[in-house]
Amino acid sequence: MTREQLEKHLGRLMVLRGVPAGTDSHWEALQDMPEDVFAAAVGYALKSREWFPVPAELRMDADQVRRDVRPMAPEEPRDVPLEQPFTVTVPHVGTVVAIAREWRYYCDICSDGAWDSRWCGARTPATKPWQGDGDCGRHATHEPHEFVSRCACRDTNPALVRKRENQRAYAEKPAEKRYGRG
Repeated sequence: MTREQLEKHLGRLMVLRGVPAGTDSHWEALQDMPEDVFAAAVGYALKSREWFPVPAELRMDADQVRRDVRPMAPEEPRDVPLEQPFTVTVPHVGTVVAIAREWRYYCDICSDGAWDSRWCGARTPATKPWQGDGDCGRHATHEPHEFVSRCACRDTNPALVRKRENQRAYAEKPAEKRYGRG
């Protein structure tokens, strides 16, 4: 967002009480916001506030409206029809499940979960077949166990990038108030 866009949208708020003398602080705190989200946040503030909002309040308003302004684009389907559908009987229950489609992950290591599951030490019956061998980094002698580390695909996996974007917030949690002597 440019300074001119910020000034234009903040001008819409001049009907509220407590209009500040300048907008330098607003520019410093809000320049990273996309212009369309900021415009919607200003519209939300016009409908919900009596007093001119400080930057933190405008960020909270942006969190309220961002999904309306920037809805997530539909994702390409990643399930593929099987050439030869089959059925599976669930053990101990007897339910028959028909399998006609296969789900495709972007990452076969973490199944789009961002965590790489590894096994440290000698393999045991508790070891899952998909776990690779690894060293957890402990220096003392210890029993074999499962551990996880960040998957290499974490920053580039489209499913994970999409999830992070969907969870993004413009407002930060307020700092904890501390009472008593410091």
